[in-house]
Parts: sequence; C-alpha cells; structure tokens
Amino acid sequence: MPACCYLCVEELLVPDRLKSAQRVVTFTIFLDLLGFGLIIPQLQYYADAFHATPAFIGVIQAIYSLMQFLFAPFWGRLSDRVGRRPVLLVSIAGSAVSYVLFAMARDAQMIFLSRLLAGITAANLSTAQAYISDVTPPQERTRAMGLIGAAFGVGFILGPAVGGVLGAWGGNFAIGMAGAALAGANWLSAFLRLPESLPTHNRRQQGEWYTFPLRDLPRVLAIPHVGLLALVLFTAIFAIANLESTFVLLAKHRYGLDQRECGYLFAYLGMMGAVVQGGLIGKLSARFGETRLLLGGYLLQAPALLLIPLMPSTGWLMAVLAVMAMGGGVAGPSLNGLLSKLAPADRRGEVFGVTQSLGSLARVVGPAWGGWSFGHLGMSAPYVTAAMLMLIADVMVLWWIISAVPAVSASSE
Repeated sequence: MPACCYLCVEELLVPDRLKSAQRVVTFTIFLDLLGFGLIIPQLQYYADAFHATPAFIGVIQAIYSLMQFLFAPFWGRLSDRVGRRPVLLVSIAGSAVSYVLFAMARDAQMIFLSRLLAGITAANLSTAQAYISDVTPPQERTRAMGLIGAAFGVGFILGPAVGGVLGAWGGNFAIGMAGAALAGANWLSAFLRLPESLPTHNRRQQGEWYTFPLRDLPRVLAIPHVGLLALVLFTAIFAIANLESTFVLLAKHRYGLDQRECGYLFAYLGMMGAVVQGGLIGKLSARFGETRLLLGGYLLQAPALLLIPLMPSTGWLMAVLAVMAMGGGVAGPSLNGLLSKLAPADRRGEVFGVTQSLGSLARVVGPAWGGWSFGHLGMSAPYVTAAMLMLIADVMVLWWIISAVPAVSASSE
C-alpha cells in the first residue's frame, strides 16, 4: 500500500499536502455527484416505465432523503471515532452497490431498493465537510466549503446530460453501470490518495455509536451558537425543496418548456452556483465575512423565489434564477463555514451529520408540501411558501448575529 495512505493531519499541515488533500476530497465529491446526477433525473422515467403508481414514484424519490436523515448522525459519530477516511470509503462502496442494483432493476421495487441502500450509505458530503474542517485553517474554511459546493454543482450539471445520452442508448443498465464505474474509480482514488485528517488525540473516545436523529438533535442544538444555525439550515433547505419538487411542472405549464429545455435550465442554475462557489466565494468571504454573506444571500433568494412563477418570459425567468443561484452560492458555503468554526474539533462529524440529517428531513417534507400546494392551492403557492421561509431564515440569522458574532470572531482568531 502506498505510504500516502497512512498520512494524517500533522503531515497535512505542510501547505502543499494540505492543498492536495483538499483537491482529493473535492474530486471525491465531484465524482459522487456526477454519479448521483446520472441517476436522479431518470428515476421518475424508469419508475413510470415499470408501471409504478404516482404515489410509489413519490416514495422512491423520498426514500433516499429519509434514509439519509436516519443514518447521517451514525456516520458522523463514527467518523469522529475512527476517522474520516474509512467512513468515506464505506460510503463510496455503498454508492457503487446501489448503482449496480439500479442497473439490474426490472421493476420499481428494485429501483426502490437501490435508492434505499444509497440513502443508508450517503455519508460523503457531511464527512467531506468535517474533513475540510480538520485540515483547513478557520479563515480559509468558507472558501474550501465553496469548492465542495462547486464540485457538487459541476457534477450535477454534467450528470443529467450524460445520463440522458446513456439512457437513450442503453436504458437503466447503461446508466447504473456508468454510475458504478464512477463510484469504483472514486473509491480507488480515495483509497490511494486520501490521507486521514483526524489525528488520534482529537478523536472522540466515548459516547453512543448511534442515536435516533431526533434524539441526537438536542445535543447539537445545545452547542453554543450552533443550534440556531442548524435550524436556519433546515428552514432554508425546506424553502428550496419547494422549488426542486415543482419547478419542472411550473416550467412546463407556466412557461411552456419541454423536458430538454427544463434540463438546460437546471444546467444553467448549476453553472451559476458553481461559478459563485468555485470562483468568487473566497474573495467575497475575505472582504465581507460569512455573516454578511449569509444574510445577503437569503435576502437575494427570498424575492427571487417569489418572482419565479410571475415572470412574463423565459428570459426574465433566467434572470430571476440567476439571482437565486447567486444568493444560494454565497449563503450555503458561508453557513457551513460558520458551523465548522463553532463546532468543537471532536464533534464536527456529529454536527455535520446532524445538519445533513436536517437537510434530508427538509427534502422529505418540503417536496410533500410543495407538490400538494402546487396541485391544490395553485402554481404560485410553493414559491410563496419558499419566499416566506427564506425571510424567516433571514430573521433567524439576524437574531444569531446579535447573539453570536463575538463568539465567531473569537473562534477565528
């Protein structure tokens, strides 16, 4: 086994190795989201082709986030005990198996099983965030979190496009095997190149291995100044989930766009977010600070969400979507950067595991409300809800700023 497999955080303090570790973990997230993007846009198509009822299609779409909600705290606690590297390797391996199951699916039940397994082992993002926190100085973490967000965005831009081509050529078998191949390459890259980031003396030595997420939540909420930020994250993701679950329907029925044009809009959204998170967030954070960016990002998103169903043309819609993507592009990394600064070193995995669970829960209940309100209250209802939730998140951030900014400034020194 190469010697680099045994590196730990003390060696990573050398700047070149630190940057190398950041690149490897960012590449890990990129490959993970590229595979994820291959599958997600095709799920509803193949479930429908296998004669699943609309209700069961909804269950298939929600089961991933539900399992992620249940299991993310376990993976977070485990990474605090045994290190980040083994948890990342197990998570990537689980993704590979889930893609193979999708490739072999001949009915909707098998697709359901593949998404269930993928959700259970979905620990990459929270563990990567904890990894970045381990190896990055506090003043650089927002930029590093932005790189993860950019990798997320670019992977999800390319994935749907490649998945559409593969699906037309070889159906769900080609898509699933391509996802499995990406996961296999990802696992090999991480195994050979990714060092451990959490030294033994910083690992958690006691505590339970698993608690039900809602039981674990009060422990994280009790960490000074972290709890309110965790609730902000839930509220903001709940808002965006209203858009994610209804935007294709809105684009089709309100703006007359077909499936291909909707795909272009999703790619456009991803590119805007990736540009902000990959190229601008570091400079913006250094100039304005995370707290101002978080507040300003949500202030951009709230009116943009409200205006999305009201635009007179697709051109105006794209302008509003750009504003929304830029707001999310600065708010997301800023929030994660603040969480990484405030979480104790031996509990970062737990904190990011719980926040990932909260995000997953928001993506279970958010689409349920968005879909119901779209059908029963009108096309604008999910977007009015989203705008109100984003304003609530901004008020929560204001309250947090009043009470917590001195502590954040002290933790950055």
